[in-house]
Amino acid sequence: MAVLVKQIKPKALDAQAMQNALMAALKEVGKVIKKDFEDTTKYWKHKPKFEILADLSGPGPFVYVATDDEIYRYVNEGTRPHDIWAGAYTGKSNKRVLAFPSSFTPKTKPGSLTSGRGRKGRVDTFVPMVHHPGTEAREFDKLIEEKRAKWYKRQMEDAMRKARRVSGNAI
Repeated sequence: MAVLVKQIKPKALDAQAMQNALMAALKEVGKVIKKDFEDTTKYWKHKPKFEILADLSGPGPFVYVATDDEIYRYVNEGTRPHDIWAGAYTGKSNKRVLAFPSSFTPKTKPGSLTSGRGRKGRVDTFVPMVHHPGTEAREFDKLIEEKRAKWYKRQMEDAMRKARRVSGNAI
């Protein structure tokens, strides 16, 4: 008795189709993560601009959402204690006192990705200088990374399966 074995040859790899499918998935993932960052500033008057960088080079595909906004960095990374002086003493304005409310509720909290309306009382404090205790880091970037890590892995696995199909190498 003889057994006939027929050779199965896969199609040639279409590397460009594979890269296109992976890049499309990275861009979609980037949009979702960018929305997560934008949600952290939902009630801010100041709206930082976030940009998406997606790349297939390196040890693996990655997507990076970033901003160069200084205020966002202060909130995300926190600030050290520091003195704040009225403008007349720093040369930035002719104001001799700082005016601010003594009661205040911030729009964001450490350990949370949500942004609320915040609250401030009436202006009732007038001083030439104040020692600011610093701002506790919100660490939005780390929280979003934790939130999205498993989801990102699933998205990339799905994208790689799709990329294999479109490149002609799916099993």
